[in-house]
Amino acid sequence: GTRASELTMSLVVVLALVSAAAAAPRFPKWVGPVLDPLLPHGGVPLAANATYHNLYRATLAIGTYNMAPMIDFHDGQFLATWKNSPRDEDQAGQRILYSQSLDGASWTQTDGTNVLFPNMSTSANKAALFAEPTLHINGHVYAAASPNQFCLYPILDQVPGLGTKSLLLRRVYTPGISKFGQIFWATPVVPKGFEAATSAHGIVTVDKMDAETQADIATLADFSKLPCGPTSASLKCEACVGGCQSDANRANATNEQTHYVTPDGQQDVILYRIPSNEKLKLAASVRVQGGNWSAAELTDFPDDHANLNAGPLPGGRVYLLSNAMPDVFRDPLFVSSSVDGYNWQTLTALTSCEEKMYTAPDQPYGCMFRHRGGSKQSGCQYPQGIAVTAPAAEGFWAIYSLNKEDIWVVHVPFSSIL
Repeated sequence: GTRASELTMSLVVVLALVSAAAAAPRFPKWVGPVLDPLLPHGGVPLAANATYHNLYRATLAIGTYNMAPMIDFHDGQFLATWKNSPRDEDQAGQRILYSQSLDGASWTQTDGTNVLFPNMSTSANKAALFAEPTLHINGHVYAAASPNQFCLYPILDQVPGLGTKSLLLRRVYTPGISKFGQIFWATPVVPKGFEAATSAHGIVTVDKMDAETQADIATLADFSKLPCGPTSASLKCEACVGGCQSDANRANATNEQTHYVTPDGQQDVILYRIPSNEKLKLAASVRVQGGNWSAAELTDFPDDHANLNAGPLPGGRVYLLSNAMPDVFRDPLFVSSSVDGYNWQTLTALTSCEEKMYTAPDQPYGCMFRHRGGSKQSGCQYPQGIAVTAPAAEGFWAIYSLNKEDIWVVHVPFSSIL
């Protein structure tokens, strides 16, 4: 009896250890090539069969600072949004511009009238808006903006400044072009300081919207539901089931972050830009399904201290868009991929400011910005990617800022980045 009991206890201990090991979080690892700034594109190939589209070339009349773009695809329509200000980064008066396309090749014009969310700054309340990921709720599409930058949903009200109290939304009707609804705050109370701008622009609170819209926005309180579109259109989903990492556990990271689920479905991963550029690496938090988020830890992923974007690809792979080579510029823009989400090995240069297409009579070198401004930095940077699965627009698309001035989109076949 004693021997049997000992064996039983030993088996229980072994099973517990195996279970614990299986449930232990695994941080992603960089096993890709070492990039060399002295070699073209760092020494890796440039993506084949790429097509490039310029959505906006900065002008003094419309605004020379253009940055942090977002891209979405639904019902045959692309929507691009970005923050735009007269001169300086995140200066008071920064607004959100947009461009749309029904084929990815022809985009609506940026002429100064294409304002999706207006200047919300007043003399008493200086404010700058940020373009945020588009929401898909119950088959409806909502463009989003906020005076507080974030990159992932849900945004938790208990996190200062990142709650729905500071979320502006606008319905995007599809199919078609330039069909938008009323701008509204996602809560029934106007955020403090925005009363005058809200009134001046005719913006309302969510309780003044129709019942359908109110029901849609109410779902944002349910963290088990992802505000993402059908995978028959695209695989993009900037959200975490059950909520993303809280500020409390990411002292080593910033709110410039991106999320993906490992292809085996066992683990969530958030990659972050770190607060200091002393260590040009990314940080990561991981969560085993059903568990809690780990604290953010420094990884061996190379990074030029810039924003980034990750997500799923067809066939079970995942991608990471980033400036993966620390250099004088945030450039080139690279796309890496992984079969399992734990080991990242494939790396392709998606574009570089040194490409000839970025030159012009007033810009003999593509990495040279044309206009003065605060916090200017050269390079193809702050990307967002989207894997479109709809046959008419199939492929990998990325939107990015060139030199914090111009907005571009690139499209490549999936085969070019695998």
